Amino acid sequence: MKILAIRGKNLTSLEGEFEIDFTVEPLKSAGIYAITGNTGSGKSTLLDALCLALFDKMPRTNQVGENISMIDVQDKTINQRDSRTILRRGTGEGYAEVDFVSLGGEKFRSTWLVKRARGRADGSLQNSEIRLINLSANSEIQGKKTELLTKIIQLIGFSFEQFTRAVLLAQGDFVTFLKARQAEKAELLEKLTGTDIYSRISISIFNRSKKAEQDLLLLEERIKSIETLPDEQLELLETEKKTMGEETANLKNAITLLSEKIKWIKQDVILCRELSEAEKQWTDLQKKIQEAKPRYEYINKIESVQEIRDDFNEWQQARKQVKENETNLTKSEKERKANSLSLEQAKNALSACEKEQKEVEDVFAKTEPDIIKARELDVQLKTAVTNTIEIRKEVDAVKRSKEKLEQTILSLSKDKSSTQKSMDELNKWFEQFKDFAEIAPHVALLINLLNDAQTATGQSEEKRRAIEKEQAILDEDAKRLEILHQEIEQLNKELPAEIAVLREKLQEGIPCPVCGSTHHLLQRNNESSRLREEELNKVKQANEKKLQTLTENIEKAKNNIIQLTALRETYAKQSVETLAKAGEYLFRWSSWKDLFQQGTLQKRLKEQFDKWNNNTNNLTLLKGTLEKLDTNLINEQKNLREIILTLETKEQKQTETETTFARLTEERKKLLDGKPADAVSHYYASRKHEIAEKLKQSSDNKNKYISIEEGFKGKIEQIETELSRLKAQILRLHTSVDNWMAAKEDMTYEYLSELLSKDNAWLISEKQYLNRLRETEITGKATVAEREKNVINHRQAEIKPNKDEPQELLETELTEKTALATQKDIRSNEINALITSHLKGVEKIKSLEKELAEKRDLSLNWKKLNEMFGSATGTKFKEIAQGYTLDALLVYSNRHLQQLSGRYLLQRIPDTLALQVVDMDMLNEVRTVYSLSGGESFLVSLALALGLSSLSSNRMKVESLFIDEGFGSLDRDTLRIAMDTLERLQNQGRKIGVISHVSEITERIHTQIKVVKSTNGKSRIEIIG
Repeated sequence: MKILAIRGKNLTSLEGEFEIDFTVEPLKSAGIYAITGNTGSGKSTLLDALCLALFDKMPRTNQVGENISMIDVQDKTINQRDSRTILRRGTGEGYAEVDFVSLGGEKFRSTWLVKRARGRADGSLQNSEIRLINLSANSEIQGKKTELLTKIIQLIGFSFEQFTRAVLLAQGDFVTFLKARQAEKAELLEKLTGTDIYSRISISIFNRSKKAEQDLLLLEERIKSIETLPDEQLELLETEKKTMGEETANLKNAITLLSEKIKWIKQDVILCRELSEAEKQWTDLQKKIQEAKPRYEYINKIESVQEIRDDFNEWQQARKQVKENETNLTKSEKERKANSLSLEQAKNALSACEKEQKEVEDVFAKTEPDIIKARELDVQLKTAVTNTIEIRKEVDAVKRSKEKLEQTILSLSKDKSSTQKSMDELNKWFEQFKDFAEIAPHVALLINLLNDAQTATGQSEEKRRAIEKEQAILDEDAKRLEILHQEIEQLNKELPAEIAVLREKLQEGIPCPVCGSTHHLLQRNNESSRLREEELNKVKQANEKKLQTLTENIEKAKNNIIQLTALRETYAKQSVETLAKAGEYLFRWSSWKDLFQQGTLQKRLKEQFDKWNNNTNNLTLLKGTLEKLDTNLINEQKNLREIILTLETKEQKQTETETTFARLTEERKKLLDGKPADAVSHYYASRKHEIAEKLKQSSDNKNKYISIEEGFKGKIEQIETELSRLKAQILRLHTSVDNWMAAKEDMTYEYLSELLSKDNAWLISEKQYLNRLRETEITGKATVAEREKNVINHRQAEIKPNKDEPQELLETELTEKTALATQKDIRSNEINALITSHLKGVEKIKSLEKELAEKRDLSLNWKKLNEMFGSATGTKFKEIAQGYTLDALLVYSNRHLQQLSGRYLLQRIPDTLALQVVDMDMLNEVRTVYSLSGGESFLVSLALALGLSSLSSNRMKVESLFIDEGFGSLDRDTLRIAMDTLERLQNQGRKIGVISHVSEITERIHTQIKVVKSTNGKSRIEIIG
């Protein structure tokens, strides 16, 4: 994987478009290049653009822990972890773009784009987009954003986290890692290597073991809670159930027989009652029929007169209509007279309106010229009023501007005096500390040197104490050795081992090899003294072992003293040399050595440096402020002079305008008595309109009354015609009714009117009632016969009570037997429930036994796993797994450390995640990482970072690396070694970008990408080489 180009637009301080093309000179042939620039210029923005284009993420926002939103534009907010915050404020769109070579060797271009709504700087942020183009095939790859990001990961072979480990070297994290505690080391290793899965596995094992144990306990408790019956109780219950079943069957048969007899008695009572009711209803019905005979006769009479109904009703209706028409005729003649009087009055009113209209027209013709002239003056007055108001506003506005300018000039004068005073105080301070001007640029280097010197002094003092301790041990062992020599010598005098051996070999009669005697007196006492000799030999052997141990300890202590002395001299020399380098800058500060001895020099340097920077920035700001104040003061004074001239002109114009307004007002008062022209005109128009309306209304009234007169005439003629027709009809119908009645006996007009007054609805209702009486008579007779038959059939049934079995006796016996049967049913149900519960319990236990065995095995397995790897926080397996990870990392790191410095080798302290350093220049002395100087710590952390890169990319070739931190703490020799190492990496075919502001770096690396600060927080990119 290789980076070919980085481009972007409007990303933080980098306004506008920029491009870094590694395929053109001077970057094309440069294996190592520097990315330089002042703090805050935008160097790291280039790495952010690289990550955004490939992953839609960037390191600076990915490390934000808190989920906090910040103000964006208007009332909108944006989360501080959102990668879109990189878009420069005040711009409407931006992008980041990278050209790269994939694992397959093809060239691709990935682009990350973001814009605001409508491309406006104050628009809402839109969702970011990703585009991917295959440059080799000259085609764009289509897909959703998530699909394209997944495709990019496949092309380069890295996720975002892997990329930041393999390409963006995490040297700074390893500086922290070196001296972190055990748990913190495991956390950092997880973060650096992306192996946090082991923590999750450990926690998962712990949780699953806990859950498996809980599940097992719950199942065991569940099985214990299942109730079953003893075998003896179960057998008794089954016997009782069988007996109970037989008794219950006999009881139910008896209950059935009793129920049938009681039912027969109740049914007999019901049937007898129904028969009695039917007979009574039949008697009542016969009575109703007898009472209804007159109604039958009356309805026959009504049906007989229906043939004359129409003529009789028409005759009655015609007589009624004659009366109504005669009344209407009288009313219409009266109303016609009243209308004639109203018509005469309407004609008189019309004549009066026509006369009034002529009079108003004559007066208006005389007034109209004054109205026209008054309107002309009103227009002129309106213009004069507008001009007067406007000029007054202008004069007031100019006066306010004049007062505001005077206040501004006064305020600027005060600000100028205050700013000048602050500048004088700062210049006085710089004069007081002028010697610090040459120290300030080197403060960071000095603090590192002093820290190294302080560390070396501490190590030297520590080695001195160690030497004293070893010397004390040596002296103590020497005394113990001398005492041991004396004890051994005393033992040898008592019984040398060789003499004891010879004495055992003496035989009577054989000459002694020492004295030649053939008689051996001491041998006779040998048996008695053998035990003492054995004890002496044991003590002698023990002393010889002690002698050997003490001799080895003394030799080891001497060697330790030699090594510690050499180390102490080395650290002392390192401290002196480092202080000498610091002294080259601090010689003007007379008390610097005393402050260093007190341990406060670095703090004082930092405080003085911070104050120096703050005062420098403040002085620059004050100078700019003073220049701006002078410019503003001159401009405002010039503006004041111009406003005074403007005010005089405006006031003269105001006087002229007010004079014109007064003249026009006087002329207008003389016309129309000062009344508004529109009001006068409106008055006459209103009068004309009123008269016209009255004229129209009078004319309409006249026409209305004429029309009404014609209507009355036609109406009266129509009524008279209708009366003639009705009288002829009455005569004809009366003759017809008289002829019909002459043929009927006992029929009068009153009786006929009564019979015909019954309408058709009443007639239908009456007929239905009388017909129902006839039908009910037939049905009632049939019902009585049917119920008599039911009583006879019922009393012939097979099952019926005996004469000596009354209903009360049968019901008592039924109640007793039913209660007994209920008790037996209840007991039977209880027995069945107990047996069923027992069988279910047995079945349930059998079904759970297999599950119990499985859960026991599962719980045991998880318990074993938990004992080995599980923990609630994940630390147990994490530390075990990270130990193997650290071993693999150290293999790669030591290769790079050998290239950086052949002196050191990194080792893991057994059974921990802690590191130690083997110093091969000090006879393979094992050193703690806390003894490393700042420069040594950088080299070790750089080796670890390079090792992580090699570990992360061991299956692929990474041709582009970026290093962004740490060079500022190196001395010149260590910096030279680091640069040599980076150049060797370059020779392996890698292109390395070093982000730094250290001058030695920029002097040695000629090809540079410079990020140059300009005004307003902007930066530009320059490529030199």
